[in-house]
Amino acid sequence: MDIVTIILAIVILIIGWILISIPLYLAARIITHGKATLGAAMLGTLLGSIVFGVVYWATTYLTSFFTQSVWGLVLGAIFGFLTFLALFKALFKVGWLAAFAIAVLAVILAIVIVLILGVILVAIGIAFLA
Repeated sequence: MDIVTIILAIVILIIGWILISIPLYLAARIITHGKATLGAAMLGTLLGSIVFGVVYWATTYLTSFFTQSVWGLVLGAIFGFLTFLALFKALFKVGWLAAFAIAVLAVILAIVIVLILGVILVAIGIAFLA
């Protein structure tokens, strides 16, 4: 790999990280009445992914000693989600219900943003074909 490829990959990762943080930022601003910051949202997406992954892996690994069923995966997802909520609760200084609302609203906003961007990109693509 050359240095240009590495720099390009880093730039793409940072831009993606910022874009992924926007729905969380918007949701947190709505739920906290404007008290959330983009920095907290970016920290939430970064740490949330890491914490969720570690908790999910640890839970599924530990439960694999007791059972070979799907319950380890389910428990891993539940515990991972709860740690995500705990992180949102701490970052945005809200309660558990508000942290859950931020998580749900962030997913809804992300879906809406992706749909809008998809429509725009398809329209641009059709315009170039015409």
